[in-house]
Amino acid sequence: MTGVHPVAPETYAVDAQMLGMPGSMSVYVIDAAEPVILDSGPATGAEHVLDGLEECGVDPNEVAYLVQTHVHLDHAGAAGTLADACPDAEVVVHERGVEYLTDAEKLSRLYESAREAVGDDIASGYGEPSRVPRDRCRVVSGGESLDLGDRQLDLVHAPGHAPHQICALDSRTATLFSADAAGMFLFDQLLPTTPAPDFDLQQSLDTIERLRALDPETICYGHFGAREDSGAALEAYADLLPRWVAAVEAAVASTGSDDVDAVVDELSADWPSPTIERDVVGVLATDR
Repeated sequence: MTGVHPVAPETYAVDAQMLGMPGSMSVYVIDAAEPVILDSGPATGAEHVLDGLEECGVDPNEVAYLVQTHVHLDHAGAAGTLADACPDAEVVVHERGVEYLTDAEKLSRLYESAREAVGDDIASGYGEPSRVPRDRCRVVSGGESLDLGDRQLDLVHAPGHAPHQICALDSRTATLFSADAAGMFLFDQLLPTTPAPDFDLQQSLDTIERLRALDPETICYGHFGAREDSGAALEAYADLLPRWVAAVEAAVASTGSDDVDAVVDELSADWPSPTIERDVVGVLATDR
């Protein structure tokens, strides 16, 4: 079965098969006059992305930009590998994340912190990232536009999930690449994504309002794929996030403990998310 799916005109979702699971991580390719890849996926998914690029009919030598929405290992772990494979591409990354792609010590620290957050097995499943040369990077803060020749890609600072997160809007197709700012869409369900140490509820809600103001036609999730009811999807996430935080707080009160396992047991029947433990930790961290 192909791992490439069209989501908008000249725009494709490539299944990076995070942790070896199809349908868990989307990397996006815009086949513009100056082609762009949005996110890289985990280090272990690099070959899936390169195979998908070939299926899209895009020569790696022609890729102009590798946009990293944020530097979490599931989204940017393969950035160094793809930068090697796409020798003329600029790696676009937020100013607060660039050192975690380019500095070997900080990159190693990022991997070790992922091991602590998600466990050895999952971190190993992401794979250990390789460094991106600093002179290959275009550092942004949000508000910039990338010239793709026949359109532009407008960048939006999108903190809440991570302080260094950016989203992007294709000016030609009104396609919004929302990274993790609009949640996850897995198993036909909208799910929260609130990892420690940087989850911030109010910043997340403010980001959602900024994204809604862009009036996108299609929304593309990192996890996983695209929806065409963008306005309803963003409104639904603005409603879901406070309910999720309240549910975690209620579970803590009900169990009389902030023990993660106890809170997860209390919540799991109503919140069938594969990242529930991580996301509980993120909410608890904001309350301490």
